[in-house]
Amino acid sequence: MTAANDLAPTVLWSRPFKILAFLNVFIFLGFDTLLPTLTIYLESHGHARDTIGQIFSVFIVSAILSRALAPRLVLTFRPIILIRVGLAICALAVISYYLALTAFTASLSRFFHGLGFGLASTMVTSVAAQIIPVNRMAQGLGFLGLGVIVTLAVGPYLGVYLMENMGFFTLFMTVASFYILGAIWTLRLPDVQLPKPLGGRKPRLVIFSMAALPPSFLMFLTGLAVSAGVVYLALFCKEIKLPYVGLFFGFSTVGIVLSRIFSGPLQDRFGHRVVIPPAICLMFISVLIITDLKSLTNVLVASGIWGLSTGTLFPCIQALAFTSAKPEERTAVAASLFNSLDIGFGAGSVSFGLIAEMAGSYRAVYWGAAVNALFFLGFYLVFYLLIKPKISQIKPKVSAKSAS
Repeated sequence: MTAANDLAPTVLWSRPFKILAFLNVFIFLGFDTLLPTLTIYLESHGHARDTIGQIFSVFIVSAILSRALAPRLVLTFRPIILIRVGLAICALAVISYYLALTAFTASLSRFFHGLGFGLASTMVTSVAAQIIPVNRMAQGLGFLGLGVIVTLAVGPYLGVYLMENMGFFTLFMTVASFYILGAIWTLRLPDVQLPKPLGGRKPRLVIFSMAALPPSFLMFLTGLAVSAGVVYLALFCKEIKLPYVGLFFGFSTVGIVLSRIFSGPLQDRFGHRVVIPPAICLMFISVLIITDLKSLTNVLVASGIWGLSTGTLFPCIQALAFTSAKPEERTAVAASLFNSLDIGFGAGSVSFGLIAEMAGSYRAVYWGAAVNALFFLGFYLVFYLLIKPKISQIKPKVSAKSAS
């Protein structure tokens, strides 16, 4: 077994890091390919808009469950074993989607998909956070997540293509194969062990880590925005008869790649205040453009700006949390960040579905997303520019006995 701290602590592109970065592609490509297509599959079986949102939210419940257990599971099982188990559960769950014709069976398949996905993604990020040098954390997490965010663009495009040209059976079998390939790829990963809690204490079940509450809330708001941008965009374009939904997801890759080249090094050098507020502003601009989509030009501009925004926010918020956490806390921090993202995604799936149902149009989803972006920016500015600097200036009291 290899201790995490022994894996080239001053080198970013170590062999284990490269393997983890590529493994993330398999994990998230399967998830993202189903984002726009599973909604259409469920709608084709007679499910209403609000029911679709509820089925999607079941994924969040099971992902939170598996991530809450992750800090305890790593005390008994090696991280590489947990990753393989998670991927196997994902593959079986995706295959079962094709037979899930009712709301109950679809929810059951979604539950197990979330269970496996939550476990695999948390463990990969926890191991990566241990082997990335602290002074290159934002850059490292940016490159680790580059494949993740690229799949957020490529996955839906691939999913729409498979659905329209080959049908749902081929779609689900293809997605299951991504998870199987990911499990095979783990054979190249060294047997890394994560640091154990000091004193042999068992970690508590973790939903939100106290070491990362403000970044977790930022990730929650990011999840809200992503649910609007991904879950309902295909349905919105179908509603307004605009045939460019695949191009939106594909072209946003350009913005994502550009953001990963510049945002990580900028944050490592100048701090998160230089990159996060502009990214939130770009998110606001993008969803405003989406509310008035009329042409191919609108789609390309909105998707490029969307890619710059989401491509920056994910790794920069993660780095903000990991750099302030102790090594033994990072599995809990990873669980907290992913849980917040998933809860935001689930809350957005349900609430935006209800908004669309009440308004009678998916356009209302993006007005709601614009309000979310404004609140996102307001919270960040108030907490990190006003509240946190005052907290950091508070010096702990030292008794005369301890000072002597």
